[in-house]
Amino acid sequence: MPMMKICICDDDLNQCKNLKDMILAHGSHMVTVYHSAEELLFECENNYAFDCIFLDIQMKELNGIDCARKIREIDSKVILVFLSAIKDYVFEGYEVNAMRYLLKPLQENKCHELLDMIQNSIEKESAYVLINKTKINCDDITYIESYGHYCGIHTDETIESKISISDLLKELPDTFIQTHRSYIVNLEHVESILKDKCVLDTQELIPISRNSIKKVNESFMEFIKGGIY
Repeated sequence: MPMMKICICDDDLNQCKNLKDMILAHGSHMVTVYHSAEELLFECENNYAFDCIFLDIQMKELNGIDCARKIREIDSKVILVFLSAIKDYVFEGYEVNAMRYLLKPLQENKCHELLDMIQNSIEKESAYVLINKTKINCDDITYIESYGHYCGIHTDETIESKISISDLLKELPDTFIQTHRSYIVNLEHVESILKDKCVLDTQELIPISRNSIKKVNESFMEFIKGGIY
């Protein structure tokens, strides 16, 4: 089951714990907890790098609805789910394009049904990778180059991140293949395979090591035949 990055924002500590336990019972998800809307907005610094944010509506100071409005000023795509003991805020939920409400007291089966729905929704969208707290669409990545303890992620610009090439490869979909100990290419952007190089649609040449040439050729052939999605 794919791991999701999930945020919980609720000033009730017991509710936070209960919801986190339900989420982790569903799968090995990464769960971040905030105990106020102000904390969430401050810590995220306008980068809501989550698949889903669970927002309690009745929080002190800034409530969940107003927090959702501020999130939507920056991010129109992150999935929002409201937590509430009452249904009175349904129209405000439509206003900020919330996916659904979870009514308190929380029920694990309802939570898991919703998490299944969220996963299905995410899988229909383009995959992304989280680099320096920013979501990068994997389709936009042409290749990745490793140098020292850093990787350069090449899109229409180069983004540097302190991460090993092996750890980064684990985060990427199957359209990415390592051609060399220092290079990963996105097969979506490969035009042809030469003896020891990949030719990208940008006309850049990416080296292929002797040990990798067979695997790269096989992966490229499988890709162009439609075997990788």
